[in-house]
Amino acid sequence: MKGDQIMEEKMEGMLSPYRVLDLTDEKGLLCGKLLGDLGADVIKIERPGGDPARNIGPFYHDEVDPEKSLFWWAFNTSKRGITLDIETSDGQQAFKKLVRGADFVIESFPPGYLDKLGLGYPALEELNPGIILVSITPFGQTGPYKDYKGPDIVAWAMGGPMYVAGDADRPPLRISHHSQAHLHAGAEAAAAALMALQYRRLTGEGQQVDVSIQECLARTTTMYQVLSSWDMNKVNQQRGGGLQPIRITRWWPCKDGYIVCAGITGTTRRDGSRPLIDWVEEEGMANDVLRGLDWESLLVAAAAAETAEERQSRMDRLREAMELAAEPLGKFFMSHTKAELLEGAVKHRALVYPVSTAADILESVQLAARDFWVDLEHAELGTTVTYPGPFAKTSEAPPMISHRAPLIAEHNREILEQESGLSRQTPVTEKHSQKGEKPRDKMLKGIKVADFTWNIAGPLATKTLADYGAEVIRIESASPNDLHRTASPFKDDIPGLNRCGSFFQWNTSKMGIALKLTHPSGLEIAKKLIARADIVIETFAGGVMGRLGLTYEEIKKIKPDIIMLSSCMMGQTGPHANHPGFGTFLTPLSGFNQIAGWPDREPAGLEFYTDYIGAHLNALIILAALDYRQRTGKGMYIDMSQYENGIQFMVPVILDYAVNGRIANRMGNRSVDAAPHGAYPCQGEERWCTIAVFTDEEWQSFSRVVGSPAWTKDPRFATLATRKENEDELDRLVGEWTINHSAEEVMNMLQTAGVAAGVVQTGEDLLEHDPQLKYRHFFWELDHPEIGIYHAPRPSFVLSKTAPELRRGPLLGEHNEYVLKDILGFSDEEIAELIIAGVLE
Repeated sequence: MKGDQIMEEKMEGMLSPYRVLDLTDEKGLLCGKLLGDLGADVIKIERPGGDPARNIGPFYHDEVDPEKSLFWWAFNTSKRGITLDIETSDGQQAFKKLVRGADFVIESFPPGYLDKLGLGYPALEELNPGIILVSITPFGQTGPYKDYKGPDIVAWAMGGPMYVAGDADRPPLRISHHSQAHLHAGAEAAAAALMALQYRRLTGEGQQVDVSIQECLARTTTMYQVLSSWDMNKVNQQRGGGLQPIRITRWWPCKDGYIVCAGITGTTRRDGSRPLIDWVEEEGMANDVLRGLDWESLLVAAAAAETAEERQSRMDRLREAMELAAEPLGKFFMSHTKAELLEGAVKHRALVYPVSTAADILESVQLAARDFWVDLEHAELGTTVTYPGPFAKTSEAPPMISHRAPLIAEHNREILEQESGLSRQTPVTEKHSQKGEKPRDKMLKGIKVADFTWNIAGPLATKTLADYGAEVIRIESASPNDLHRTASPFKDDIPGLNRCGSFFQWNTSKMGIALKLTHPSGLEIAKKLIARADIVIETFAGGVMGRLGLTYEEIKKIKPDIIMLSSCMMGQTGPHANHPGFGTFLTPLSGFNQIAGWPDREPAGLEFYTDYIGAHLNALIILAALDYRQRTGKGMYIDMSQYENGIQFMVPVILDYAVNGRIANRMGNRSVDAAPHGAYPCQGEERWCTIAVFTDEEWQSFSRVVGSPAWTKDPRFATLATRKENEDELDRLVGEWTINHSAEEVMNMLQTAGVAAGVVQTGEDLLEHDPQLKYRHFFWELDHPEIGIYHAPRPSFVLSKTAPELRRGPLLGEHNEYVLKDILGFSDEEIAELIIAGVLE
């Protein structure tokens, strides 16, 4: 979609009836953008003179100007903008007028700030009983850490993903450049807002949504199996090895950068080894060693039957094989560019993907074929800028980037003078519950989901629906299995299809059946489940559902108003649509590994990072489509490209290349806006604490906490600019102080003094010791018949009037009989025939 196709007035979107007042700073800007892209009327409210987030770089043509921040541009499209000082009486009155006609207020002030102004949720509810207040803070509205500062590096540390990121011989790492933590919170907040909207539909009441950035990051620790490794085996994952039990070469240099070709160790990667070797042979670069390697014997044919000793033997043989293959593969990769290797991989169906830069992403033939890019006019600059497009393609009311970010006070007259007196429609409700009968924990009761997902992006999204009461029936197969039924960590390190901790963390509150979908009777059962469903979600590779005869057009014949979501690597259309893979490949393709790691080393591993972005956005679009259907009666098809999902979190560096020609690179833990800014060693084995000092005032506070030694008064460290010039020495001196204290002591001393700091937490810290997560009951203790007691995270938001209810995840095929007999009405004889025919697995 190009700029000349974008109308000045928004086309109808899924959320067109709703108005959002956006008071957020950088912690929540993405929330409003996503709701705006979905059609809501989002009014960005800034303080007079502009929001401080306008001072975050990079800048258009490197001109430091609040109207030219590319960061601001990235996360404020599809919004209108006004200025208000809500600390003044006039500003408060104007804001209250807007609240009376609004549906959502989103904010990211410190806990209690709005209450002190008389603008907290109780006051807003008096003005508008249907208002939904979404509050985004580092640690949530309650708990012992609620007033702690939490910039990106602290959130990554306290949430857990930082501990295992990076190299074993260097400090733990965050992802460089703009805050990824805030983007996870913004996306989760948008989904949470629509969850609260479902409650309002039932009751007519709004509520407060409490989003914790720490909790958003704690959910992503499952990508490294940080939580499940401790929960299953009391083992803390370490840096440097990723998810593999051995260290195998994953990053390979090529002509113009790096590609990833992960170790070939699991059933889902069976198709990745032989196609690659045949491709190398085809180009005449295979030697006798590569030809002679027996890759099939190194694959996990049946993880449930492999003992620990057998697995170790196979890993030893795999290590030796990879070492032998390194020379011919290395020469082969170095003879090609990233683009050549990707095109060749697609042709041969080999699991090879590039580590993309912003330039590579802008030049992607797949994105071009899907008309992903949007040209937005910046009339104030006399130019047009190319932006990443919306995060989803839909058959009805498609998301769209309607216009550029607002200038300071651009719509003051339009909104404050012309629209402030206009009333908006009364919230639509299906019923008004009697007093004492409000749906406090089952607000999605009655919503039925046929869940054909696997891995992470799909299961985490449907987990959120199931935890809030939707009936989610997970439809899977015993062969091939979900990757995470056959992957470690297994309880007590004993393999089994019902023993993987990660699988059961991601699949709480669902029922599960196991069907052979390639059998006609299995397919008929699937169609019966679809016929009674509201939502079908699948995460197979592009084209798989079509080969089963389960395209949207066929499913719509079964259920005309069905909502169907297909989430795969690169979408359902385009030249790369059917290329197989999963998050460990998509993450580098989307550019994250290019900006994660040390500048003098190869990229850092981020494992399934894009799956977590996809999970947020899958939940959001499902809830938006559900609200749209409830209002219009129309279902829809949703084509979710996880590649395009991931790019939503890369927009500032993509714009930086588009307008400045600059390619972002790895920066370790450095920040252009803070020093010190890093992870520093503390007392104990592998104990670290992050510290981030942004202002001169914070530097003075930091200096007092460390005892005001002579070096804190050194002119080299007197200002942020001089501290940045001498940052290596500064980091050394800070580390000499932190090593004398525990990580918890460093954090508490600095936070008490108003300086951002956070322990780099392990799985043990998160599950056993973190007082904030305990206070907020983030982890639920669940009892499983095979692995016993285990822990699963709830959604990373708290709704003030309705709560989730988590139940353990399903065993493979556990609910076959219940679903077939009690839900679908099969007889005992019919079920017996299905078992004999091998339809039930």
